[in-house]
Amino acid sequence: MSMKDRLVDQAKKLASSGRVVRVVSNDRVMRLATGVMDAKNRLRAAGERAAEAWDILLNGHALPNIDPALDDEAGVHVAAPARAASHRPAAGGAGLSTVEETVSSSSSKAPPASARAHVNGVGTNGAGANGAGTYVAAAAEQQLATQMASRTSLARIGGRDVFEKAYKFMTADNARAMGVYPFFRPLDFNNGPEAQLEGRTVTMLGSNNYLGLTTHPKVREAARNAIDKYGTSMTGSRLVNGSMRLHNELEEKLAAYHGKEAGLVFTTGYQVNIATISALLSNKRSVAMIDKDDHASIYDGVRLAQAAGARMVRYKHSDPAALDSALSEIADTEGALVITDGVFSAQGEIASLPGIVEVVKKHKARLLVDDAHALGVIGPGGRGTAAHFGLGKEVDLIGGTFSKSLASIGGWLVGERKVLDYIQHFASSFLFAASAAPPCVAAAMAALDVMQEEPWRQEKLRENFTYMRTELQRLGFELGKTETAVIPIYIRDDLKTVMMWKSLLDDYALYVNPFITPGVPPKQQVLRTSYMATHERKHLDHALEAFEKVGKKFGVI
Repeated sequence: MSMKDRLVDQAKKLASSGRVVRVVSNDRVMRLATGVMDAKNRLRAAGERAAEAWDILLNGHALPNIDPALDDEAGVHVAAPARAASHRPAAGGAGLSTVEETVSSSSSKAPPASARAHVNGVGTNGAGANGAGTYVAAAAEQQLATQMASRTSLARIGGRDVFEKAYKFMTADNARAMGVYPFFRPLDFNNGPEAQLEGRTVTMLGSNNYLGLTTHPKVREAARNAIDKYGTSMTGSRLVNGSMRLHNELEEKLAAYHGKEAGLVFTTGYQVNIATISALLSNKRSVAMIDKDDHASIYDGVRLAQAAGARMVRYKHSDPAALDSALSEIADTEGALVITDGVFSAQGEIASLPGIVEVVKKHKARLLVDDAHALGVIGPGGRGTAAHFGLGKEVDLIGGTFSKSLASIGGWLVGERKVLDYIQHFASSFLFAASAAPPCVAAAMAALDVMQEEPWRQEKLRENFTYMRTELQRLGFELGKTETAVIPIYIRDDLKTVMMWKSLLDDYALYVNPFITPGVPPKQQVLRTSYMATHERKHLDHALEAFEKVGKKFGVI
């Protein structure tokens, strides 16, 4: 190793040390740095965009705010005050009522946005082709911290060339050059509780394979047999040549499992919400009532509905009183679909479903629950949120994905036959999308069978996440209101979150997911961890040892 390489290596180690990170992530230091930058801005440019222009000149653009749950400009409905509201927005409008206000969510649910894996010659976390490896580590760390602090949105950039925003996006390239880019990292293979990353075995606390069924012999065998019998794809949509008896069989099993009249199988879980919401809310007399922290797929479904004239009202996170207030304001000629996650995917928090159901019934609205992170995790037999509260018959529609407990790729929806029949005939994203592939459907059906045949898996999963929640709290970590297999560890600082992620992975071979701004609101940065029935105590104790050492190193506990 040359003298230059040794100096750069030492600089990286110094910049990654707990003391340095505590200094550069300190709010007072960051405010001082921001103040200096603002002074330069005032000298170099005039007008209301001067500060943003200088930050762009220095750093390029930060990650865009792509999580719609963070768009506070849309407003959030809170519980009504004692006096009656004096104004009601017009049907189909985007305005807010007098009892709506912008509030900050205590947490967020969507994963962070990232750039493509190969930009400017960079395909890994190492240096790229344009001399990125020559960055001095300490300066690069400071630059990254400044970029992370920026709230600049790439979406604001307009002009003749729609690629301009892409060329100005530098945050991911800089993070790759420093070896602290945490996203889109390709695994060599994933074997459930353990995975291999770049030839190294890591303990996996970043997967949604809750019941550990992706490697179950029956699930694998079902997928292989389906390929032998049906081939790899139906090469068409469900409308024409893409439907199989296999689809119908799984739909019947899902309906019976949830005690509903009918089921519908989709190609992805994301498609479930896009198709269902856009099909049902298809005119100006339709209103989407959504929890502020709902999943991005729900927001995208609402966007499609808004294109047809429907409007969106967001109510304060998991607050039935706020929902009651919002529903009280819709016109008599409007119909509302209330949509909530059953388990919120970043917080691990269970929706306040009893209060929500009561309000929905009071106002004669309809209710859709997204149980992507609840199926197999909560409720008798793993049946999800409605079953957890004994409200299975009170929820109109329940949907979810194959990609968590069902160990596959695809989506599902259960409810009344006539409603599902309408959706499959009127949802463009269902009608014109290729159908779920035979091995995916067969694997999901086998996983559903195993989930019922081996109830110990849900019991073991609960034992594992309860143990980790108790021990992490004992160590002094802040975990929010988690009640499920998703346990967020609140760090509340972008740079510290990334550096802790890096230390856990590099020093302890522990794989977790860092959620940083703008994927989460300021001061809501977390290390998201998730647990499986197949985690053994040795995996969990190793993780606890690593969390304790890294937490103390960076001053979190």
